[in-house]
Amino acid sequence: MKNPVIWFFRILCVAFLGINIYLEHSGNFIIEPHIKLILAAVFIVLLTFAINPFVGSENKKIWLWIIFLYYIWVLANLLFFDLAFGRDAALGGINLKPFYTIRNYLTAYELGNITKELVIINLIGNLAAFAPMAIFLPALFKAEHNFLLFFLTIFLMVATVEGVQYFTKTGSCDVDDLILNVLGAMVIWIILLPWRIIIKYRGRWQ
Repeated sequence: MKNPVIWFFRILCVAFLGINIYLEHSGNFIIEPHIKLILAAVFIVLLTFAINPFVGSENKKIWLWIIFLYYIWVLANLLFFDLAFGRDAALGGINLKPFYTIRNYLTAYELGNITKELVIINLIGNLAAFAPMAIFLPALFKAEHNFLLFFLTIFLMVATVEGVQYFTKTGSCDVDDLILNVLGAMVIWIILLPWRIIIKYRGRWQ
């Protein structure tokens, strides 16, 4: 072993990932959203020490791919399997009326029928769910720097998820989920556009 410290963190990272998967899929625990964020942050920190993405472009690419795959797993778990989001219950239904569900959530909150936490999870959560795609896809695939292609990719991705949720009864097919998921990703893509332009032209000048 050239660097025992790095190998220590690699072993620790794999062990932590195993524990993370067990906690999510054993059926013995319900992991709240804020705990999921903490687990993800810990995994990223351990992975950073295990790979050191600041040394060499190859390390950075491997680091980014592993985090992307971890994010895909977390997202798939949230969308199809997570007990905290009721994925074990028989759900269903279709809403094709734009902003119908969003308006219902806001009206119910104003009337005091649901909590602020429920509104945040369902509305802000939907905005945030696919937002990381705006970071990962352009970083890993040059074609995703194109606005239209990125929009089509996210749109088809979310539409597929909505269809699978409906047919597997792990969720409803809701156009408002589609709107919020796509909107969240597109907003982050636009926010990061100046940074990508700077990186692109800085590489040309060097």
